[in-house]
Amino acid sequence: MNDLNDLLYFVFVVRHNGFTAAARATRIEKSRLSRRVADLEKRLGVRLLQRSTRSISLTEAGEQFYERCVATVEEAEAAYDSVANLRKEPAGTVRVSCPLILAQTYLAPILPAYMASHPKVNLIIEATDREVNLIDERFDLALCARPQIGNAAGLVAKNLSIAQRILVASPDYVRRKGAPIAPTELPNFDTLGRLSDIYDGSTRWELIDKSGARLEVSHSPKLVSNDLRLQLETAVGGIGIALLPEPIVAATIRAKLLERVLPDWSATANIIYLLYPSPRGMLPSVRSVIDYFMTHLPIGIQERSVIADTFRTPY
Repeated sequence: MNDLNDLLYFVFVVRHNGFTAAARATRIEKSRLSRRVADLEKRLGVRLLQRSTRSISLTEAGEQFYERCVATVEEAEAAYDSVANLRKEPAGTVRVSCPLILAQTYLAPILPAYMASHPKVNLIIEATDREVNLIDERFDLALCARPQIGNAAGLVAKNLSIAQRILVASPDYVRRKGAPIAPTELPNFDTLGRLSDIYDGSTRWELIDKSGARLEVSHSPKLVSNDLRLQLETAVGGIGIALLPEPIVAATIRAKLLERVLPDWSATANIIYLLYPSPRGMLPSVRSVIDYFMTHLPIGIQERSVIADTFRTPY
């Protein structure tokens, strides 16, 4: 393979009208420049430069070759400049993965202010409930809500807050059917379940009270779905009691479309994490989004919470 550095040396010599001036400007030894240009001519089989004791001039072949070389060198310089500019200030595209409900509930309110203050940054936000591979899918960062992070090899995981899973029902359902006084009464009520609640053919909720005591309750749901929005709307419609993440029910509780049932009990909380690759070599655009999320998401989660202890200080 030809050494592309020789093209660069050739351009240096022509730009500075001689080996001595080129060596002085680039701090490359004159002998090295001369040798590399001579090697280039030898490989091409043509003379590119007419040399005299005082100056150089391009041959006809040299003129044609120089035009092509200059275009190549300028493209390379532009490539370096584009990356250098990205490192000077937040600019470019940042790709973010986020669960749909977190995007709607927590990202949507805070993004306009970020984008207004960072006009050169473009955001691509994939709102999805699937688990993504940041590295393979070329995401710059991701938000996720899980009981624990599991395997995050090669990633930084920051704890932003927690999302409690709480029992809710519509006021209309409570008026018609009443509300359980203890978790053991739940099997006597209409319930809504998720596919992940099914174990060995039985639908079960593992509940925790404020003291940390755990209780497993089996129930026969009227509806089973992995679609949280579908469960939410069904609960609002008065069909039964649902166990849902706080982010998805907070607005409906405030609007008095749902109310908490057994408020001293909840399921294992999901921790809201911010994940991103190692910060080494991180572009300012990505760093600016991470810093903004770390500052504003915990505050936004706290402000929209209907549970007093939702907020957790990030670490």
